Formats: sequence, C-alpha cells, structure tokens
Amino acid sequence: MSQPVITEEWRKIPGFLTHYEVSNYGEVRSWGPVARGRTLATTADRDGFPMVRLRVDGRMRWRRVHKLVALAFPEEES
Repeated sequence: MSQPVITEEWRKIPGFLTHYEVSNYGEVRSWGPVARGRTLATTADRDGFPMVRLRVDGRMRWRRVHKLVALAFPEEES
C-alpha cells in the first residue's frame, strides 16, 4: 500500500501584513516589495522553538513559527 503524498501548502497569516505567508511545513516567506517570495531565515529561541522576524505595526518583532502555522491552518471542526 502506498503512502499518501503531502504537498506543501502556503497560506497568508491572519492578523499580519499581507506580505507574509506560512506553509504547512513551517516555512515562512515574505512577499514585500524587496523580498519577492524569499523564505525567511529562522533562529531558535531559548527553549529551542524556531522563530522568524516579522514587521508588526512598523517594528520588527520575533514570532514563533509554530504559532504562525496554527493561525494560518486552524483545525477543522467536525
């Protein structure tokens, strides 16, 4: 029996500028005027969670990637 293939899906992050998207694989990319789809670099916080820097209200802020994925891919309720 073959395994199902999961493809990478990109979604806009709710509550952030329309310039940012996150994938179901945990990648974050920017669609700003300069970036044009560039995947953002991540770093680990002190607990080991991957983080990215996003522009929020005119300032650069660190955000945990797993929380961005949870915002963009909410669980489907049955």
